[in-house]
Amino acid sequence: MKLLEELHTQGCLRPLDLHFANWLTTQQPNMPDFLVLLAALTSQQLGEGHVCIDLQQLDLLWADWPTSLREEAGRLRRKQSVAQLVDHLILGDGQAAALDKGSVVALDEAPVAAVDKRGVVTPLILDKGRLYLYRYWQYECQVAVDLLARATPADFSLPLLKEKLNVLFPTRAFPSSATEPDGQRIAAATAVMQSLAIISGGPGTGKTTTITRMLAIYLQMQHHQYPAKHPVIRLAAPTGKAAARLSESISAARDSLDVSDEIKEQIPDEGTTLHRLLGARPGQSGFKYNADNPLHLDLLVVDEASMIDLPLMASLLSALPPQARLILVGDKEQLASVEAGSVMGDLCALPKQARRSEKMTAFLQETCGLVEPLAFNSLPFADSVAFLTHSYRFSRDSGIGALARAVNNGSAEQVKTVLQSGYSDVQQLAVNASDNTQLIQHMLVKYRSYLDTVSMHAPPADILKQFSDFRVLCGLRKGIFGVEALNEAFEKEAESRHLIKMNGRWYPGRPVMITRNDRSLRLYNGDVGIALIDAQTQQLKVWFDQGGELVSYSTSRLPQHETVFAMTVHKSQGSEFNEVTLVLAEDAKVISRELVYTGITRAKKHCSLYGSFKTIVASIDKATIRMSGLAERIWGRG
Repeated sequence: MKLLEELHTQGCLRPLDLHFANWLTTQQPNMPDFLVLLAALTSQQLGEGHVCIDLQQLDLLWADWPTSLREEAGRLRRKQSVAQLVDHLILGDGQAAALDKGSVVALDEAPVAAVDKRGVVTPLILDKGRLYLYRYWQYECQVAVDLLARATPADFSLPLLKEKLNVLFPTRAFPSSATEPDGQRIAAATAVMQSLAIISGGPGTGKTTTITRMLAIYLQMQHHQYPAKHPVIRLAAPTGKAAARLSESISAARDSLDVSDEIKEQIPDEGTTLHRLLGARPGQSGFKYNADNPLHLDLLVVDEASMIDLPLMASLLSALPPQARLILVGDKEQLASVEAGSVMGDLCALPKQARRSEKMTAFLQETCGLVEPLAFNSLPFADSVAFLTHSYRFSRDSGIGALARAVNNGSAEQVKTVLQSGYSDVQQLAVNASDNTQLIQHMLVKYRSYLDTVSMHAPPADILKQFSDFRVLCGLRKGIFGVEALNEAFEKEAESRHLIKMNGRWYPGRPVMITRNDRSLRLYNGDVGIALIDAQTQQLKVWFDQGGELVSYSTSRLPQHETVFAMTVHKSQGSEFNEVTLVLAEDAKVISRELVYTGITRAKKHCSLYGSFKTIVASIDKATIRMSGLAERIWGRG
């Protein structure tokens, strides 16, 4: 089809999208051109993170196309209505279906089955005005059905829960706000009272502290009800770095608990990646653990849940025993997953009228200061969702906290006010949009003490710790302000100043990030190591901190990796640094409000924004909205 070829030439479609559309026409030679176009768009949008395309918003999909291509797409739409395409969505041979095709509304109540008369699954499915690839429609339905089934009250004693909450949450979390509900208590109570809990909170809101105390309450209550039983609890996260941070945080929080040593010992402090948990098999599709071979556990805590894409969530839920508890923890405001879906965001997309059940509301009013009124038309899933909003990391006079809130609100005026208010922990750096030299000089200043420490042959543990103090975060990989160009330019300039001595790609002090898992070495995507001279062998090795244990590997043994003085914001999720410089390139389409928020909130003590105010405003104006039907399946039409 000429239109598709033109779209491919213009960069609007990938080769994969074009191939998929062409393949469909070989399977159904009489397929209408408009449906072929929609098929290509569904594939293309999947690559952009969207699970489906909304047929009511097609104008948005081709808004950036050249005028002639937009007009041709509009002509095809006028020529062939969506309702006229139903035959080709249902029947592999294009025969007429016994379905009222008078309007799209007629398709609104139930999905159009993507199966022909022979029982063969066809690639496309239309459901409630959304067009999916069949596999992703299946993922979405499976996730919704599973989560709704799990969102039920658990077996527990209300009086005992109240007693344990008073012990482990003895005082108001923030006494200065006595009129506000105690968010940590609410989240902990939610996770005990429900078999499924979704807890969302920004950086420093006490998510790990809350979960650790909740696990102690859960174990005490289980011991009270079933003295002989020892529940199996597992901790997991999407990446190795996030799993390591979860392990460290749980371990630290566990040690300070006011509970018996027996209870402490049952709280795990070793996290794993979701792929390891599920039993990823290199070179093979699927996982070892699935519906036919479920995981052996009673409760699973998953941190950084916003990073989980739709297919991975479907695999996780499939492998989880029906009776197991699940706690998803994350920040709904962060970047969505790299791959398709926005699962955490969809699960937290409560309609305005959503209310907890009468029983849940009454208990939280009594024990946690909840001010939500009793409701008699509650949504059951609302009982499983809790939000942490009070930040313990960023005080009320914190510039980082104020900037993050302003970005989250999408308010250019608030952002401008923060940047001009003289906060000591945020700054906007002067920008030269056509040259990265100024930024490289900034990086040299910030990394100088780290490179000096390397040259003094300090212990690997000290060097690893110092490197984690500062990081440059970018929205892009390519371009002069992308990670590839910045890392290369930084190395070149550092070598010219004799701060590093390069020997090919390797030199003492080179920081690298693993980009491909290697289970045999226990190295996972996102792990960061430093190349240093081994004091015993005098050979260059790369040192990693694996859960508090230092390990080193020869450079030749490392799986796929890259230099990481600068890294993408996506790769930084699950990490924290004392100082961050966030690079916002001019006119970058991928830079969004969520990306800016995520980058800012990686900083604990200081954040520098390298970008013009115009670029910052343009970025926060672009809130990421991923096409999906999951929120509607969970919450109804709202």
